[in-house]
Amino acid sequence: MIDVVDIERLVVTWLSPQTRFAAEQKLVERAEDDPHRTMAALCWLLAMWTVTIHLRTGRPPATVVAAMSYRQVWRSPEAPQSERVWEALTDRIRLGVLAALTADADSAVEFHTHVDNPRGMGPIMLRHALGVMASMAEDMRIIGVDPQDMAGTLALYTIDPDGPTAPCFRPLA
Repeated sequence: MIDVVDIERLVVTWLSPQTRFAAEQKLVERAEDDPHRTMAALCWLLAMWTVTIHLRTGRPPATVVAAMSYRQVWRSPEAPQSERVWEALTDRIRLGVLAALTADADSAVEFHTHVDNPRGMGPIMLRHALGVMASMAEDMRIIGVDPQDMAGTLALYTIDPDGPTAPCFRPLA
């Protein structure tokens, strides 16, 4: 949970244009050092945001995940080839979020493989995930939810279980 709280702090800092560069540098360093741990924390945070949207709107988590998109400025209908690349990257992020939501071992292994292949994909997926997160944070604000400190609050009121467990939101998936 500590990873998720740290990642959340950096993502929220990244969401502000004034502090984006420094936060992105720290996130990229983490992704280069340990891409699996970084991407797992990002996907877990996105899963938490998915559950929050579900609880606020009643939209099923699978629908929220399917609606995730990369809406940054360089995405345009004039570039169909680029569009396929952005969608393929978004599909990888969706898979990671579903793995976090359900603790499905097959999805987690497949996502893990996507982080590794091709080599150096972790930082690329990180940057793409940040774009997806910016869109999702905007969606959350529209429904009256501030994404800041959600993971920190959950960590504060959650007791770590005895022994190793895979955190997930299985009852909601």
